[in-house]
Amino acid sequence: MHDFGALFRRRFIRELWRRLGRDLGDRPIAIFGDGRHTAWLLETVADVEGGPTVAFILDDAIDHGSIRSSRVLHPDQADPNAVGAVLVSSDSQESALASRARAWVESAEVRPMVIEPYRGLPPGPYPQDSGSMNPILDDRRLPNGPDGDAVERGRLLGASMPVPPSGNRAGYSPETDAAYLESGKNERMMIERVLGSHGFDVRQCQDVLDWGCSTGRVLRHFDDLPERTSLWGCDIDADAIDWAQRHLGGRFRFFACTTSPTLPVPDGSFDLVYGISIFTHISHGVDTWLMELRRILRPGGAAMVTVHDEHTWSFCHDHPESYIARHCPRLDFSKPMVDDFVAHGQGPACQAFWHSRGINHRWSMAFEVAGIEPMKFCSGTQAGVVLRPRL
Repeated sequence: MHDFGALFRRRFIRELWRRLGRDLGDRPIAIFGDGRHTAWLLETVADVEGGPTVAFILDDAIDHGSIRSSRVLHPDQADPNAVGAVLVSSDSQESALASRARAWVESAEVRPMVIEPYRGLPPGPYPQDSGSMNPILDDRRLPNGPDGDAVERGRLLGASMPVPPSGNRAGYSPETDAAYLESGKNERMMIERVLGSHGFDVRQCQDVLDWGCSTGRVLRHFDDLPERTSLWGCDIDADAIDWAQRHLGGRFRFFACTTSPTLPVPDGSFDLVYGISIFTHISHGVDTWLMELRRILRPGGAAMVTVHDEHTWSFCHDHPESYIARHCPRLDFSKPMVDDFVAHGQGPACQAFWHSRGINHRWSMAFEVAGIEPMKFCSGTQAGVVLRPRL
């Protein structure tokens, strides 16, 4: 399963910083906490255009006079009226710092909002070495040609394409290369089977998009489609896209995207768009993403996405040791899922659940919900939702 907390934390913080700059305007921000995490955070966002100004850093026990030119003050020395928001800068002591931050803003005439960016996310990871703490600021290289070890791994398994290293698989099957290939093949076959049961023939497609493709775990197995079919993939993980561009050539085409609900392609670009375990990690903007998927589909096309539904909710009750259940400690799976939608955590690391009732009701503005097939995908933990554009 995906460990989005580890994979996308830096990108999440950078996008949060950009949004705060837009929302706060000329009002500065305070950061609560002067530890290692704050040093990491400020270096991570140092080159983000349009972010907020840091008025000061707050901490009850001051370890530094300043961090990256931002003063560190005791809360008693700072005026909460001087800032528009307080960002809690810790993922391991966030609850305690958030309580202290909320107490500090109590005296403000207009109370600043207290932002807990990691609420619901697993801790870390953060760099431990003394070198550069932010790879976004490091020099970047795009190697020429495929990696020899990736080619060799594919050859040993009789695969027609290279196999990515275990650290570049979005958390899927890190143990063995064979399991990685088999998991992608199973998802690809299930996509065709589910769509076929609803009258859509994958083999008639001219352009297919894997929305959230990582290094092409599933997309590579669509290579058996007719030669005229172009196979596209996009992902917010630029390293994964770099790998796919170098190792999967020919009709495969890849581009990076962001968590913002917009894709850099023209209207009506694809006959089929599928997304495996993407809506399972989107807590906000679902309707906007649905409209964007509708925009890029051609008339007569289809979208197939997977979700955690009420059957997944029951699965978490029966399997409390499962990855999904362990990452939702505040959800009570012993009770039935009564809401249309429940999301635990924030950002791409959230675990999101849709009741089939809510899908049929709330997704119908953009699509006809042609069918919901429970427990078909991702080792039998996610439902497949078949969507057809409304005419």
